[in-house]
Amino acid sequence: MEKLFNNRFIDGISKIADVILISFYFLACSLPLVTIGASSTALYYATHKCIYKGRGYTTEFFHSFKDNFKQSTLSWLIFILLYAILGGDIYITRNYLSPDSPFAAASIFFMVLLVFTVLWAIYHFAYIARFENGFKESFKVSAVFMIANIGWTLVMLVLLIAIYYLCYRFLFLILFAPGIISCTLHPILEKVFRKYMTEEDIAKEDEL
Repeated sequence: MEKLFNNRFIDGISKIADVILISFYFLACSLPLVTIGASSTALYYATHKCIYKGRGYTTEFFHSFKDNFKQSTLSWLIFILLYAILGGDIYITRNYLSPDSPFAAASIFFMVLLVFTVLWAIYHFAYIARFENGFKESFKVSAVFMIANIGWTLVMLVLLIAIYYLCYRFLFLILFAPGIISCTLHPILEKVFRKYMTEEDIAKEDEL
C-alpha cells in the first residue's frame, strides 16, 4: 500500500511538472501573438498525448507546433478578425448609441457572440490537434460540435469563468493558466470527440 501511495504521489508530482512545462511552452511560443493559434493546438496535443495518455514527453508540444503551424496560424488570423469585429460592435453599441435607442441592448448580443466565438476557437484548435481535416472543414466541424453539444459547451464556459476567478484571486496562477485550462477542458472535449469517432478509431486509441 505504501509503495502504491508513493508511486501515485510521484506520478502526481510528475503531472504537475508537465502542466507547468507545457504552460511555459505555450507562453513562450505565443509571444509573437500571431502564433497563439499554433501554440493552442500544440498545447492540447501535448495535454492529450503526454499528460492524459502518458505517451512521450512534453516536448511533443513542439512537434505539433511545427506540423500544424500553417493551418493553426491561418485559423487564428480569422478568429482575430472575428474578435475585432465583435469587439468593435460592442464598443460602438455601448459608447455611441443612446440608452433610449432600440439597438442599445445589441451590445449584450455581441458580447454573447464574442463569448461563443472564444469557445468555438477552443473546439477548433483542439480539433486540429486531434484530427486531420481540411481548413474549411475544420471550421465547420468544430462549430457543429460546439452547437450540437451546447450543454458541454456551457459547462466549459462555467469552468473557464471559475479558472479566471482563481487567477484573479491568485495572480501567480496566470503563469500556469494555459496548462490548467487545457487539462480541465480536455475530458469534456474528448467526450465530445469520441461521440463522432468510429469504433475502430476508439479501439485503436484505447489500445495505445
